[in-house]
Amino acid sequence: MSSKTKKTIHAVNLGIVKYGDTSLIANCYTLEFGLQSYMLKGILSRGKKKTHRSLFEPLTLLELVASQNKQNKIGYMDEAKLAYVFTSIPYNLSKKALVLFLAEIIHQVAREEQGPNKLLFDYIKKKLIWLDTNHSLSLFHLKIMLDITKYIGFYPNISNSNKPYFDLETGCFTSIKPGKNFIENPLKKYFIQLLGIDFDMIDKIKILKRDKFKLLNQVITYFELHLQQFKPPKSLEILNEIFTVP
Repeated sequence: MSSKTKKTIHAVNLGIVKYGDTSLIANCYTLEFGLQSYMLKGILSRGKKKTHRSLFEPLTLLELVASQNKQNKIGYMDEAKLAYVFTSIPYNLSKKALVLFLAEIIHQVAREEQGPNKLLFDYIKKKLIWLDTNHSLSLFHLKIMLDITKYIGFYPNISNSNKPYFDLETGCFTSIKPGKNFIENPLKKYFIQLLGIDFDMIDKIKILKRDKFKLLNQVITYFELHLQQFKPPKSLEILNEIFTVP
């Protein structure tokens, strides 16, 4: 495909970076190509524009018309429209904190994937729509992070879940206490519940706020151990303030 070819691309916006005085670069996770960056030339300039900046809030679901560069350099976006119109996320502080956090998670995951992953893209799209239409928020970020590992190769091995320790390095349950990086009760109980439950039932899991905070940090450590470049999201502190402070 030449760098000048235009096509419709299905995308989840992950964030924007200012470029010069009037332009932005949008980082997107796309169905067709995985992680991509697109120039939004002149989007900050005054006057009438085909594309508005408001389309590029974190995790908006988009359809783009853009050029695609075979070498994964920055493409140029001609048009953008919403593929799905969120009705609650833009107006709910807790949901906005969740999508900001998850945008960082997905960006890091997509960067390591280095290519398209249709199953992962479809999963993310489906669960964002679920988030927009549901109110069970407090464990959403933990559940989606654990589910994402199914699509990128390190989903926890849930056999032998009766054993007392989950080893974050091996991804398995064990009777032998690891030297570090492990989960044990009471966190292990919640961890197993989250792995085995459907999204529609996550509000049935009753977990103390301090334990939720500890479990989230363990799951982040799990990602750090299994993804080479993964770092704790910068928005983690904001998320914890909203969801885990008593």
